[in-house]
Amino acid sequence: MSISCKAIIKNKRGIHARPSSEIARAALLFKSDIFIFSQHKKASAKDVLQIIMLELFEGSKVTIEAKGSDEKKALREIKKLIEKEYKFD
Repeated sequence: MSISCKAIIKNKRGIHARPSSEIARAALLFKSDIFIFSQHKKASAKDVLQIIMLELFEGSKVTIEAKGSDEKKALREIKKLIEKEYKFD
């Protein structure tokens, strides 16, 4: 069984290379499998290129899903990063 939550992209430039890299680095710290879903597309939160290929722009709605021993903590952390407003754009 997995758990999931919704998130909305708040970053004005969307989730491009730098935010994708930060999300993937954080996801790799968890044992759980973590996926991001957007408009019939699915990406592993542990793979920078897969995240970029989701083409997540400001206002995009996504579902985050986690399954594993640390799934609750993983879900909270990835949601926080997806909804973060990055200042280094």
